[in-house]
Amino acid sequence: MARRAVRIALIVLAVAAAVAVAELASGGGGATGRPAPALPRAVLVPPGVTLADLRGEPAVVNFWASWCEPCRHEAPQLERFARSLHRRAQLVGVDWSDGLDGARAFVRRYDWSFPVLRDPTGTVGDRYGLSGLPTTFVLDSAGRIVERLPGPQSAASLRKALQAAS
Repeated sequence: MARRAVRIALIVLAVAAAVAVAELASGGGGATGRPAPALPRAVLVPPGVTLADLRGEPAVVNFWASWCEPCRHEAPQLERFARSLHRRAQLVGVDWSDGLDGARAFVRRYDWSFPVLRDPTGTVGDRYGLSGLPTTFVLDSAGRIVERLPGPQSAASLRKALQAAS
């Protein structure tokens, strides 16, 4: 009985070590301090934005989907935040693993005026290390992730997080 427990414990430790090694090799899966992965190229709300376009000022990248209930609660706050930036920073929305019709209806419903990109296959979100929606990443002026904010945010919490990137 004791040998079996030791074997199970060793297997659990081996699996945990393999997961940790994979996480480190993949760039940290959302870890702060690392360069942000490239943004998707598909544009839902112009203009299209790349990481190179964002360099030189802090940025906030928000992943969302039309089917995400917490995203609906956050949506008005994102527009409020975007209007308060006055060119001190950039907000970019990324529609993740969503249908085009649902995404378009969502953007119209909340009257978003900031750039929104599409990640219909979820590839870009996976590179950022998404574990749920909504998730917001704050980037410094060099394009490094300085903060990861899981769950719905308010305009005030986004402004406070942006201070960490300045």
